[in-house]
Amino acid sequence: MASNDISRYGDFDALVARHQGLIRSLCWWHASGDGERTADLMQEVLAHLWHHRHTLREGSTAAQERAWVRVRCRSVFEHLQRRPRVETVPMEEALHVAAEDTAARDAIDRLTDGLNAQEHHVLELVLDGYTDGEIDNLLRLVPGEAALLHTAVIEKMKQKAKIKE
Repeated sequence: MASNDISRYGDFDALVARHQGLIRSLCWWHASGDGERTADLMQEVLAHLWHHRHTLREGSTAAQERAWVRVRCRSVFEHLQRRPRVETVPMEEALHVAAEDTAARDAIDRLTDGLNAQEHHVLELVLDGYTDGEIDNLLRLVPGEAALLHTAVIEKMKQKAKIKE
């Protein structure tokens, strides 16, 4: 790791340390005081801050940094509100169901068997409710590439389904 990479990580850690109270309070407020949800939001916000750290101007004042952190947090909260809510099942229950329903698990495995790692990742994000444009941004793809990958995944799965019929 080059020495300037270490300073970049150190600078990011210092930024987070300076604004940790603000980040925590915004996440707590948005999560309506739910401690577990607050921790999840903080994870999302920190990942977003890291991903967009290059947009913070070098030599920014404390007030400019604080405003940048607020804007980035608001961006995460707005994104999460747009995402469709998905009912989740506790991990133990999901593993138990998957272990018992081998036919369903095998059918899904057969349909996704020919996908490469990037296609699997795009499929997961699509199933999580992300749009193709959001996937382009998340995976740092060329605009429109996620749509092409999404289409390729669907076509491969359709071909697999036809073969099995």
